[in-house]
Amino acid sequence: MLSRIAIATATILTAAVAGTATANAAPAHPAGNCVVNVETGKSQCFGTFREAIASTTHGRITDAPLSAKDIDQNLVARLKASSNALGPQDVQFGIVYKDSNYGGTSVTYSASVGCQSGNGRDYQANIGGSMDNAVSSLTTVSCWLELWDSPNTGGTHQEYQQSTSYVGDAMNDRASSIAFL
Repeated sequence: MLSRIAIATATILTAAVAGTATANAAPAHPAGNCVVNVETGKSQCFGTFREAIASTTHGRITDAPLSAKDIDQNLVARLKASSNALGPQDVQFGIVYKDSNYGGTSVTYSASVGCQSGNGRDYQANIGGSMDNAVSSLTTVSCWLELWDSPNTGGTHQEYQQSTSYVGDAMNDRASSIAFL
């Protein structure tokens, strides 16, 4: 009889702990904040913009907003300054967003060395996955960004020298590749 009570109690306690753990578990975030290194082609996605920025700055910036929509010029200045820090790091070129006004999915582009020439293309990349033909706004960080409507920087293009809350009707939801100047 005692063993049945012990088993019943253990079962109830196990169920209660499991229920508590499930109820208190953090909600799953979609991995809608990606980082792409244009030199290596390596990409990684994160549940929050803060995690993406912490990754691309190698832990130098860990207090970015949770959402890319909340980026401000102070963070952009810190990203630029981070690229001048000593030690291993990525230089952030810019960020593209799926929605206008810096909303939705974001992709932060980086490399180990920043834009150098000032008068030509330093890097380029095809825009892949759900962001292909979906870019609506962008933030420039250490490079000017140039969106192209075809892969491999072909077709119609538009250059952006500053952050832009709407890329315009000619390029909205059309970009398939990006160049960094």
